[in-house]
Amino acid sequence: MTVLEIKNYALLLCGLREIPDSYVLQYINQSMDSLATKYDSAGKKVIANIEGTENEWIDLPSDCIAVKRCFKDDNNYVNDDFLVENSQIQFTIPGTYKTEYIATQTHVTGLTDTPATNVLYHEALAYGVAFRETTRIFLLEDMFEGNNKIMLLQEFNAKADEANTKLTSMKHSRKRMKYAPFM
Repeated sequence: MTVLEIKNYALLLCGLREIPDSYVLQYINQSMDSLATKYDSAGKKVIANIEGTENEWIDLPSDCIAVKRCFKDDNNYVNDDFLVENSQIQFTIPGTYKTEYIATQTHVTGLTDTPATNVLYHEALAYGVAFRETTRIFLLEDMFEGNNKIMLLQEFNAKADEANTKLTSMKHSRKRMKYAPFM
């Protein structure tokens, strides 16, 4: 879906007449970043080589959302041996590390753009836009169970979980199916 299609779907979901385009773009970009942080399948994995020195903070790439794994000499580096804070990483052993991280998605800038995240997450993006706009207008009013805002947030999470489940099960679809041995 394009940004305009996501906007129109979000308008149907929240029941409002209009959402300013600048807000729609902002909401989609925020939702894509939050989905990429929560689900590996929503983000783009990037591998970068980082030269680490002992107990010294090194800047991570500017597009890094979260560090997933670090490899030293093609072996998985134990998560307790490195620390990530404030877009910087620190290693306890010096060396060159192959770091796998989740990168920010290419942000949308116009209504004709298509969000860079997987198509299965586009419906969740529409719920995210509807939730954020409803929250912006009504702020903290009516924050009780059964509210439209609560329902939109729950649907956003449910649609994102559903997309993640489909994508993670698709990765294993090429495995051979076991069959009964021939007699």
